[in-house]
Amino acid sequence: MNHVDEKVTKTISSLSRNRIKARYFPSQETLLTCIKERLTSEMTVGVGDSKTLEDLGVYSLLRQSEVNFLDKYADNISREKKRDLYIKNFAADLFFSGINALSTDGKIYNLDGNGSRVAPIIYGPSKVFLICGTNKIVTSEDEAFNRVRNIAAPIDAKRLGKRTPCVRSGKCMDCKAEDRICNYFTIIQGQFDSERITVFIVDGDYGF
Repeated sequence: MNHVDEKVTKTISSLSRNRIKARYFPSQETLLTCIKERLTSEMTVGVGDSKTLEDLGVYSLLRQSEVNFLDKYADNISREKKRDLYIKNFAADLFFSGINALSTDGKIYNLDGNGSRVAPIIYGPSKVFLICGTNKIVTSEDEAFNRVRNIAAPIDAKRLGKRTPCVRSGKCMDCKAEDRICNYFTIIQGQFDSERITVFIVDGDYGF
């Protein structure tokens, strides 16, 4: 068993102890097959903003399915319509999102700008599927904070066209910029309903 496999095994065991189910997928194809099998035409499905989901083709799969997809990326969507979708996410049957860092002791770390991603992860949708490449697995809280603040956040801020100091420096400057994307930092270390959140770990580098 190689080092990545050992980390994955330890992470899944730790998540289980924290009442969070997890499953490992060796490829993009096996992940998408699993998701497709869980979708039905009666479902309302929401998503959080995630480069991982985009890279893996989850958004495309949802658009091609028969679910009622709350597609925040639809062409020419207005700000008001997007906010309406954010509110509807709380009543969704299923909500997909990525993870910024996942620790081997079973904790899930996410950073959000306006809360529309982390809020429904924590409360609302009946089921939540969090998808994470093995590149997001870390071995300590310090490593998780560093990954979120100095790797994920600056790259995402640049992708979103923000004018924050981290875009120029490539690392967190602990700024107070109006358009900063690091306003809501969440750590999930357990859940009341052990059937609600499930983590899907996919082998490979996805997202950032």
